[in-house]
Amino acid sequence: MTRVLVVDDDSFLVRSLEKLMLSEGFFCQSASSAREALRLLEGEPFDLVVLDVGLPDMDGFSLCRRIRLKHRMPVLFLSARGESAERVVGLEVGADDYIVKPFTPREFVARVRAQLRRANEYSRPVEARNEIRIGDLVVDFDRHDAFISGKRAQLTEREFELLALLARHVDKVLSSEWIFENVWGFQSETGPKTLAVYVRRLRCKIEADPDHPKYLLTVRGFGYQLVFPS
Repeated sequence: MTRVLVVDDDSFLVRSLEKLMLSEGFFCQSASSAREALRLLEGEPFDLVVLDVGLPDMDGFSLCRRIRLKHRMPVLFLSARGESAERVVGLEVGADDYIVKPFTPREFVARVRAQLRRANEYSRPVEARNEIRIGDLVVDFDRHDAFISGKRAQLTEREFELLALLARHVDKVLSSEWIFENVWGFQSETGPKTLAVYVRRLRCKIEADPDHPKYLLTVRGFGYQLVFPS
């Protein structure tokens, strides 16, 4: 059974989400503080974490950073703060999605299933081709990571999904909307901005100079292209 950890100090919301998750066939466990969440994460593995931005002992952004040091499961932020800057910060610290309160149960379940589906798809072995080499960049499907000049990039799951998609279409120009829909699993008005955050993070890990990329290029006004360096 899929295991979901909900980290929120709003007891009413937590009970509602636990009931919703159970009705959808998920096992749901909750934590009301960052300390409790970290303790639970040291136990049996979870498939997805739902994380509130405002917690009593640590802000959700800091907790997400702590989680990303050891874990690669999808992380979804829940927050009443819907400003674009807040969403960008959430994505920059390692979250995979950002859901603004209030939200409908249908939207929440759809977002959760989309993240689980993407994580599951990229956990399957790639038949007959376990890696793609592009110059000194190696996309390793067995390890779910990349290597640049022999050095491990230590990608998050979402960063790997993005790079894997681009690598499978090397030298092709892909639109921002198409990339977002195929990596995140849904359409969104903020998709291009979210994608830009992840492209920047990816460049910081695979490019010698992220401000002057040789592998992951921007096609202004359209999207991105992964290329063999000249």
